[in-house]
Amino acid sequence: MKKIILCFDNSDMSLAGSKAALNLAKTFGAEVVGIHGYNAIMHEGAFRIMEPTLPQKYQKEEILQKQREVHKDLINIGMEKISLSYLKPLEKAFRVMDVGFRTVVREGKNFRVVNDIIAEEGGDIVIIGSYGFNSNSEGFLGSVCQRIIRDNDRNFLVVKKPVNLGNPRMVVCLDGSSSSIGALRMARLFAERYNAELHMVYVFDSALHKEVFERLKESVINKEGFNFNSKEQEKIHDEFIDKGLARVGSMIIEKAEKTVFNSDNSFITDRKVLEGFIYRKVCDYAKEINADLIFTGRTGRHFADGANIGSVTENVLRFSPCSVVVARHEEFKGWEL
Repeated sequence: MKKIILCFDNSDMSLAGSKAALNLAKTFGAEVVGIHGYNAIMHEGAFRIMEPTLPQKYQKEEILQKQREVHKDLINIGMEKISLSYLKPLEKAFRVMDVGFRTVVREGKNFRVVNDIIAEEGGDIVIIGSYGFNSNSEGFLGSVCQRIIRDNDRNFLVVKKPVNLGNPRMVVCLDGSSSSIGALRMARLFAERYNAELHMVYVFDSALHKEVFERLKESVINKEGFNFNSKEQEKIHDEFIDKGLARVGSMIIEKAEKTVFNSDNSFITDRKVLEGFIYRKVCDYAKEINADLIFTGRTGRHFADGANIGSVTENVLRFSPCSVVVARHEEFKGWEL
């Protein structure tokens, strides 16, 4: 980890992100680039919309034009200075800790500006708050956060609360995909540097398989003359699904552990195979153990071209009780177990 990109807007979550960036940079010897986009044109447009509300003496076109020019200069200069003032205090904090820090501030539509800067800078991980100054109700992700994550296939730390990196508890979501193994490798790095507890979790949803089969049985199998009404047959089918998926989960965890840890698995606190709705079980388990971080791959075993982020990952980001590390997409190679 040599370069960290910090998306900063002076909100509580970005302030928490700056503390995490400082900790990571000091631990890994990385440079931090603080970035911010400000949208002066949006404010200029808002001023135009409000012009009819000005007193009558300002409604002459020559007066309005003069006000527009003054307002435009004020907004452009003022917002740039405000943006720089957001990042100025961070420079001192990083300098005191002997961490390289520089800023990039640019005018334009927020998410587009941030996308452009990230493309130019690269970086090993992008830190961004899950929301800015808007609602923080359960399931809410800010629009800039959503767009940045969807548009950039990179490693992310999405900050949902202050990040505890002192002996943290970490949950790693595994499904046998390359991206989830990437997440486990990142978790190992964190575990080694921060003496963390590491919980490896696989979740399967047997109810989905049973419901699909039930609909298939009613709509196709019985109508086609194949009799599948035996309660004994249904029981055997359900047990096969339950036990089979649970066994697959155990095998995936075992293989992931051997692939990433070899014989040095001292950081692994627990290995869990859970049943239920996948994103919800992951979030519930993280809440149960009071986790500090969830690690997940950007995409899973069912990745298809055109998908920019997996549905489980997106919902974990929305409903996680803690901050989330998302490992970048890797070429899909679902394991043969």
